Amino acid sequence: MAGGLNKRTIAYLCALGALAAYYMVWPVWRAQYPLEIWFTESWNAYHQDAAAAGLPLYPGADQLVVNNYPPLSFYAIGWLGTLLGDNLFVGRAISIVGLLAIAVEIALAVRLLAGSLIAGSLGALWFIAIMAHNATSYVGANDPQIAALAIMGAGLVWFLARDRAGKAPEPALLLMVVAGFWKHNIIGIPLTAISWIIIAKGLRPALRPLLVSGAAAVAGLSACVAIFGPAFLDNLLTPRAYSWRHFLSQVGHLQWVALALMIWAAWAWSDRASRAARFTALQIGCGLFACLLQWFGDGVYGNAEFDLIIAAAIGLGVAIAKIETSWLARRIGSGPARDVVIILLIIRLVSSGRQESAQVLFEPAFRASLVAATQSQADLAARVAAMPGLVMCWKANLVCRQAGKAFVVDDFKTDQLLAKGAFTAPELGQMLRDRKITIFTDGLTSPFTLPQASPADPQNANAVSK
Repeated sequence: MAGGLNKRTIAYLCALGALAAYYMVWPVWRAQYPLEIWFTESWNAYHQDAAAAGLPLYPGADQLVVNNYPPLSFYAIGWLGTLLGDNLFVGRAISIVGLLAIAVEIALAVRLLAGSLIAGSLGALWFIAIMAHNATSYVGANDPQIAALAIMGAGLVWFLARDRAGKAPEPALLLMVVAGFWKHNIIGIPLTAISWIIIAKGLRPALRPLLVSGAAAVAGLSACVAIFGPAFLDNLLTPRAYSWRHFLSQVGHLQWVALALMIWAAWAWSDRASRAARFTALQIGCGLFACLLQWFGDGVYGNAEFDLIIAAAIGLGVAIAKIETSWLARRIGSGPARDVVIILLIIRLVSSGRQESAQVLFEPAFRASLVAATQSQADLAARVAAMPGLVMCWKANLVCRQAGKAFVVDDFKTDQLLAKGAFTAPELGQMLRDRKITIFTDGLTSPFTLPQASPADPQNANAVSK
């Protein structure tokens, strides 16, 4: 990026930095409340509790609970929870730290590809802003996705640095394998790295890094089977429903990243022979492929898009750094072309009806509503704690966890088994009655997310409403 730090680039950094800080207000402020942000939070917290207590992490097939995630995040967050407090809040803090770490990695990746830390910082600030504004179910939530991406992003930066220096890529690929054992659906970055090795060096020279990283993945899976038994693979391979309907319900999310992709594409075509254009094209292509593929699966939401958003942020940073080669810059100049890009990005970021950060900053009633919801949930948890035996809190497992109740029914597992035809809703109700599981339903709504559709009528089992 010609000119380095000047008044123009300072203005860019301040504008995007202010938006990033503004949108972070909501997830950071919200993280202090013991209210479920996204339905995976209690699910993760229960498994983190089990890992920290040395209890079985992967349930048997006869149980109505499943754990289809790899183990590292549960042990790490569970262990930190024993030192620092509740796993719920530890996981939320790590999510926020992970987001900032990814932003740093984006800036470093752009510097390695295009030689500009300033342009990389602009891409990183855009990434923070768009994630904090449009991925609020995951930013600041107790979910392993963002922390795993931070580990994977470190592997990407290390890979780019070693690739530029002509060094072997195996250490970076091994770090990516570790990230996969934190969360297993992050495939865009390793797919990019493997594809780049094959394209740049050919299949024969790529065999060694492919075999080393593949052997590490197999060794890790084998170790998990040895430690956790056959239940590990049974849980990891839990059946999931796939449909075009679910794909179409999610694909609209691409509208938020579309502008950055168009800015990148306009530059990349003009400079398509460059290493930066070829690598970012590969990463964006792999990120888009991974995103669209995963969206066919039921229960997969915005987190499938994060690989693509990271790729778009790197591509955006590279495009800003090398914008002088673009069609627009050749007509109006590099400085005005960058002005246009930054203005368009800002307009897109603020063009939304969702303004939770403004409500936090300027509406006392909104802040008070979260305090009231916290007290209401504590009252519900006290009622659940007083109930004898096993209890399922319908679509609000965090209430049952707060009440000290065991995790006995996993909504995801029962939803998928119903969708796959393993049993019917009445049969599920009978199963809950046979196991003497009481369903508690009264007042279980989240201030953060809408209630989800129920696969089985709780009245078919031992429902409690008032």
